[in-house]
Order: sequence, then C-alpha cells, then structure tokens
Amino acid sequence: MNHLSLAVRLALTAGALTIAGLAQAQTQTPPADTPSSTDQNTPPSRNKAKTLQSVVVTGSLIRRVDVETASPVVTLDRATLTNSGKPVLGDVLQALPSISGNATNPSNNSNGGGVASPLLEAGDGASRVSLRGLGINRTLVLVNGQRMANPDINLIPPEMIDRVDVLAEGASTVYGSDAIGGVVNFILRKDFQGAQISLNDGISSHGDSQRRGFNLTAGATGDKFSIAAGLDYNKYDETLASRRKFSRQQLYLSSGSVVAAGSSSIPTGRIQLPASIVGQYGCTVDSNGNANVTLAQGDGSALGDYRCRLPSDTYNYAALNYIQTAQKRTNGFVLGSYNFTDSLTGFVDAFYNHTSSSGQDAPSPVGTGDGLIIYADNPINPFGITFSQNRLFPGDPNSGYTFQTRLTGAGTRVHSYITNTGQINAGLRGNFGQDSSWIWDASVNYSHTKRDQRDTNEVDIPSLQAAVDAGANIFDQASVGDQLSKGVKTPIYIFTQSTKQAQFNASGELLDLPAGAMQVSMGALYRKQMMNYTVSDFAVLDPVTTTCQILQEACGSPGRGSYNVKEVFAETLIPLLSEQPWAHSLNLDLGIRSSNYSTTGTTTNGKIAIEWKPVADLLVRGTISQVFRAPNLNELYDGRTLVQPNLNDPCRGLSAADLAAHQAACQFVPVNWGGNDPAQVNTFYSGANTVGAKLKPEKGKSIDIGLVYDPDWIPGLSTSLDFWHIYLSDTLTAIQADTVVNSCFNNASSPYCSFITRENNDSTKPGQVFLINTPVVNLGNTSTSGIDYTLRYKIPHFDLGGMDPGNFRAGLNTSYTSTYNVNATPGEPGTKTVNYAGTFTPQFGNISRWRGTLTLNWDKGNWNAQWQSRYVHRLTALNGDAVFAGVNIPMASVLYHSIQLGYAVPSIHTRFDVGVDNLSNKLPPLIYQNGGNYNVDTATYDVLGRYYWVRATVKF
Repeated sequence: MNHLSLAVRLALTAGALTIAGLAQAQTQTPPADTPSSTDQNTPPSRNKAKTLQSVVVTGSLIRRVDVETASPVVTLDRATLTNSGKPVLGDVLQALPSISGNATNPSNNSNGGGVASPLLEAGDGASRVSLRGLGINRTLVLVNGQRMANPDINLIPPEMIDRVDVLAEGASTVYGSDAIGGVVNFILRKDFQGAQISLNDGISSHGDSQRRGFNLTAGATGDKFSIAAGLDYNKYDETLASRRKFSRQQLYLSSGSVVAAGSSSIPTGRIQLPASIVGQYGCTVDSNGNANVTLAQGDGSALGDYRCRLPSDTYNYAALNYIQTAQKRTNGFVLGSYNFTDSLTGFVDAFYNHTSSSGQDAPSPVGTGDGLIIYADNPINPFGITFSQNRLFPGDPNSGYTFQTRLTGAGTRVHSYITNTGQINAGLRGNFGQDSSWIWDASVNYSHTKRDQRDTNEVDIPSLQAAVDAGANIFDQASVGDQLSKGVKTPIYIFTQSTKQAQFNASGELLDLPAGAMQVSMGALYRKQMMNYTVSDFAVLDPVTTTCQILQEACGSPGRGSYNVKEVFAETLIPLLSEQPWAHSLNLDLGIRSSNYSTTGTTTNGKIAIEWKPVADLLVRGTISQVFRAPNLNELYDGRTLVQPNLNDPCRGLSAADLAAHQAACQFVPVNWGGNDPAQVNTFYSGANTVGAKLKPEKGKSIDIGLVYDPDWIPGLSTSLDFWHIYLSDTLTAIQADTVVNSCFNNASSPYCSFITRENNDSTKPGQVFLINTPVVNLGNTSTSGIDYTLRYKIPHFDLGGMDPGNFRAGLNTSYTSTYNVNATPGEPGTKTVNYAGTFTPQFGNISRWRGTLTLNWDKGNWNAQWQSRYVHRLTALNGDAVFAGVNIPMASVLYHSIQLGYAVPSIHTRFDVGVDNLSNKLPPLIYQNGGNYNVDTATYDVLGRYYWVRATVKF
C-alpha cells in the first residue's frame, strides 16, 4: 500500500471513528449480500452471473452489482419498519432528516370543503412527504419504480414492503416529472413462505389516541411460481385538541404578550344596535353612534335580556378540533409471479385500500354578513330594527345593523371522507436469448382513486332564513331545540383520479471495454392521467357574487381535466478505468429523457454522473442532472376556491397624477382615497386553465457531490458525506394577492393586471378591490443546498468476562440545510431573495438547519432491542407577532427518544414487541397563530406525547 493511499484511509477513518458508537437503522444501502429476491425485475436465466446477481437500484436504470453508486440512497429495511411499531408507513418516513417543510399527516385536521387542491385535503388521514422542504408535489412516490397516482404513503400495506429506498436528489432523467426533491421507492416482498398474523395496540400516556389493528400475510413459493397476499386493518381514535394544554385554545402573540383568544362569533350573539336603543346599558358607542350587545339572561325576547359586549365574550373554537383525526384503514394486496419458461416470467403486483376518516370543526359562525336577514317585524326580534348588510343581491335591505352568532344549535361540523384506492402493475419480463446479457420487461399499470367527502352541518342560508322567518329564535339558541338544525345541509365533494400507463424497458451489455462492459438501459412509456372533481349544486361557488348557498368557506367549484405524456429514455454506464493506480475503478453514467406532454409540449433533460474509487474502499461520486416538473392536473384544472387574505393596496392616497401613471392597477380609485390598510379582500384560487392562463414546466438542476468510505480494515464500518444543491426556476405556485396588485402597479403591461376587479358602481366603496384572481402561475426561483452525513457501524463481537453481551449495530443519519432561497418575483422592482433556512413560515413550513436520527440496535438469542433518537434543531418563526410586522420568535430544538424490546418464543412460533415513543414526553414548541388551529407545527413535531404500543406476531 503506498503512502498517499494510506494517508487517505487514515484521514477518513479518523473522522469516522470519532462517532463510530452512534447508531442507525436507516442504512445507507442494503448489505452486499442482500438477496436478489428484492429485485422485482429479475427474470430467471441460465446466465445467473449477469442477471440474478445484479439489481436495479433506485436512482438509476442500470442493473448493478455494486451496492454503492453515484446516487445517495438511504434505505429503510424491514427491521427498521418493524422496530418502529408504527402500523402505517407515514410516521416512519416523515421522521427522516431529509424530509422537511410542509407535509400532511393524521394530525392535520380539516377546515371544510372547497379546498385549493382537492387531492390534498387535510383530515383525510393521509401522510405525504416533502423531501428537501420542496413540497409534496416535488417528491415522487413509487412502488417498485412505478409512480403512485395518490401519493399517500399510508395507503401501502407495511407487510407488502421489503424495504424503502429514499433518494433525496433530483431524478427526472430516471423517473420523469415530479422527482425534483427526490423519490421514495417502496420495494415489494417476494418469496414469502407460510403465513403470519400480527396484532397491535397502542395508547398515549394521556389515556387517549388509541390505535389498534391486525395484519394477515400468507404466501407460497415453488419452482415456477411465487405468490404472497395479505390483509391489513388499523383503526385510529380521534383526539380532541382540548386534550392537550398547548392546543386547547388558540394562542396569539400580540404586542409581545401571549393571549388565549377565541372567535368573536359567540352563541349568545354579537348584535350591533343604535345608541338610542342601548343607551340604558352605558355601552361604548362607535363613531357611527352604534354599540354592540350580547344576550346575558332570559330568552332574548326583551331588551332587558341583553348587556354590553365584553372583551371576554369570545368562543373557543379550537377545543373542538381534532389533533388526531379519526380513521379506519383496510388494505389488501397480492404479489405474484410465474415462470412460463426459463427466460419468460409473468408478474402482477396489486393492492387496494379503503380508508374512512374524519376531521371536525366547531359549529359554524353565521350572521348578516353571510346574507341572513332578521326583519324588524319578526316576532323573535325585540329591537324593532332590521338586521342586514348584504349588498350583493338587489332588493335586499341594507340596514347597516349587523348580527353575528355561533350556530351551536346545529352541532359541530364533521368532515367525513371515504377514500378507495386501487393499483395494479402487471406484465412480462425475460431474456433476449438464453446466453444474452440483455433482458426486457413490458408492463401495464392502472390506478384509480376516489374520495367522497361529506361536510355535515354546513349552514345553508336559505334554509336557515326560512327557519328564522318561521320563528326559530336565533337570538336564544338554547330555547329552540333542533329547530335551527333545519338550517344546515351536507355538501358532497367527490374527487376521482386515474392513471393508465404502458411501459417497455430493455437493458444489457453493449460493448466490452478494457475496464469492463459498457451497459445500456433504454425504454419508452405512455401515460394518461385524468381527474374529476364534483361539488353539490348548492355548494358551487358563484364567481359573480363570491358566494354559494352555504357559507363561503365551504363553497367549491368543479374541475375536470386530463393529459397524456409520451416518454423515451436511456442511460449508459461506461467503465473508464479499472485496477489502475489511483483508479481502482472509474465509471461514467450518462442519462437522458425526452417527455412530450399534451399540455406543455416537449422537454428533454439529461444527467451526468461520475463514480471514482481511488482505492477499493473509497468511492468519490458526483451527479449533475436537469430536473423538471410538469404542471399537475390540479394546477391546470382546479375550479375556483374563495380565499380571503389581507391586502395592502398601493393605490391608497395617490394624487391624480400618480393615479394616471398607475391606471392599470388603480382603475376607479378616487384621488387621495384612503382605502383600507390593510383590508380583507376576496381572491379566487384556481388552476391556470380556469382563468385562461397557460403554464410551462418548472425546470432546474440538481447537484450532488460526495464520498462513501467502507474501510476493509475496520469491518462493519461505513460512512458517507454528500453536498447537495437543487435550483428551480419558473416555480409553479398560486400567486398571492399582494404580488398581483404590486406587479400591475409597477408594470402596466403585467399579465396580472387582468386578475384585478375593483368597485366602479358602489358609492360607498369606489375603487376598492372586490376580487383578485390568484391562479397557479409560473413565478419565481427556489434553490436549496446542504450536506448529508451518514454512518453505520456493526460493532465487532466481544465478551464481558466470559459473558456474551450480544450483537450491537450503531449509526447516524443527519442532514444540514445551508440555504433555502426564494425569490418570489424576480425582475420586479423591490423584490429580493430571502433565505428561509432555519425558519418556520406557514408558506414553506419548518426548514430547520439540522435534523438527525441516532439508533442503537441490540440482539442476543431470542431478544432484540432498539433505542432511537430524533433531533430537530432550533429555528425562528418569522412574523410571529399578530400586531407588529417583522417580529420573529425563537423555537427551541427538540430531541425525541423511542425504545423497543422484542422477544421470540420459538416453541409457539410467536414474537412479542413492546415500545414507547416520545419517551421523555417532549412537548412541541409553540408558534401561536402561525400554527393553524393547534399553535404548533403538526407536520414536524409529535403532538400526542408519550405513547405506548404492543404487538404480537404468530407465524405458521
């Protein structure tokens, strides 16, 4: 061994050994002796040296014998999934350090229908992942290399999984659109023999959040066939937010003080009256001579039943939200293959999932602002004045006196979901001749998802109006029983999506080069995707009035569309050097993919990767690849959804000359108009096609440079270090109201000027913004970079004074985010690039700089145990104060611990496992009003607290 080679080994080993006692069940790659049965694309062949011993690795089309390639893949094996004790896969995946930002999971409640993206409704019990914090739309989820139409990883039965490969770099040349942050690839089991049944149960230390279920798996393998099938069932109980101190009431950080706030819509009403009527109460009168009162006693039939409204008259809506949604999941799967000949195999992989789940919100707030009118001559009205304020419908009175209440008499709003998803991938694979290295596979893939959403107890304004007109005393809900329940309806929102795909692949050795065989893989596919979203007639949003028959928040719009894509792709691995000084091996990996979308045209993307081993146990790797994401069906065809953000209007207070200079943005605005600073405005989110706009794909680059060190003189030790950078332009995003108005204000020819509608016929609000269209557009640049470090160590066996302590495995998996730069409107005056690394925002979620997991595994005889720690670094919540803009608040770092202990009883073929998650009962850091209805970030932190679980598994 020469001196320089030795120096390289010593330098790398010295750094690795300083943390060699750390542990990791999330191994970097499968061990070198991983059986080829994990490869679903390996046909039987007499040329076993060239086929059965090589596998297709995630991140490449090339079949490899090497366990380490240019792609930095983190693998979760079956032991990792089993030791976690999780009955669904979402909780396991979302704890990986490479996953950050916003994601959905069963801790996300629902807030009603008409959502911006119908597939991504919270409350449906789904779990979706966001690699590199780039969002769930930029993480591709695969099963055996085939994309899932519905990327809810909780749909996949855990018992059908052999391992999970996570590649956190762009992989568009291998997998096509969406693989920008990376891919999560679920590799299915094969060769299952016998049967097993497993029962699981769990409960939190608070005595709630119970989950229980079972799975049954059976299989058989013969000379010509392999088949495995299973059934899985899990039930999660709902958990009210009031069961946790941090979420039992909405918290606001206001002027530096924490305020436990609630809604001003209260069951006893907020009633605006002229001072002439309420003068006897001594209420504070506003500038218009009006005052607010609320019901204090009696039945509301007399003035004496009311008192002045107090600041404490609020309603705690947060207590009725779910911090864990209720859900039941039933999964079934069949995996099979049959060898027709030595060189031809048929295969089928199929699974089906039925999920019922529900979220809950407090009873609806409702009042005159929603179109309700309480006439002066109604017997229930003791005030002798009409309450109304709806100016949208000609002929309706507009008294100027308002009434607002909380419709507790109608009950809580429950958002129920029934989701059915099926997917099947079937085909043939074989060899081109018995002695050829070339193999092929042809497959068809079909998937279908249908989600039925029903929102019970949504207020129906005409029905409520009829009940009030008939004498239901809305001033005193407690006295009218179920009369007000006649004023509610159950809108139904049905979302369906399907995918049909046909694909052909071929691969083999093309040329024999001095350093080895040049390998090539190529293929083509055709895919068609369709979506349809329907809404009950009475819940369809009217784009003219911005209302529907029920409350605005539950209004939705139908959407329908489809596209097809034709793709051709190829990849080659070229061995350049082998067994040379300073080049134990040197390989060049080239890939290209051309994709033609019926919606956006053709895009071609390539990659180049280098694998260099200066010595046998050191791999230096680098990949540069082009990435893209075509607009999905929701971004293209979503119907309109009402959103009501605040707007700082730049047209406020302008002179005549300035108004003339900015006429495109400030049409109808009068000179020196004061406007509203800021004011809530109506905006319509929608897909681009809904407003006649066109979209193009996002495009960018993904770069990864790293090394892997497996010192042969320290058996069992492996470590890797990777630098990554992803850059994206023409980002597909829903434009914000401020961006629309400011862009038009600064540029009269901005395409966004047509998105603004101002008042031109209302003498009370001339020039005020009435509506802004905020569809999905191509806007801005996003880039992120950082470093990943992994280490695993199988500690050599040792004795303690003649006592065998067992076997230990240890490891570490960490990710550091250096930058997360966003420029929302490049080229616009006054815009700048903001680095969100180390921050939390509602838009991008939790982008903490450091995340990591440490795991220590032990086994001896029939016993095994695991200790795992998960770390999320401290960060800053931006704009955390509700009053003062620009005030940021710190969020503390969090360290979670979990333990598992298992024991096998061979005599009864049974294994028992027990575990505790969040052992130290760590609370999530508070972010107050930025945390939605929970005051915390449910996409990142545990919200249930210490959790106990047990499992028993019997094999036959």
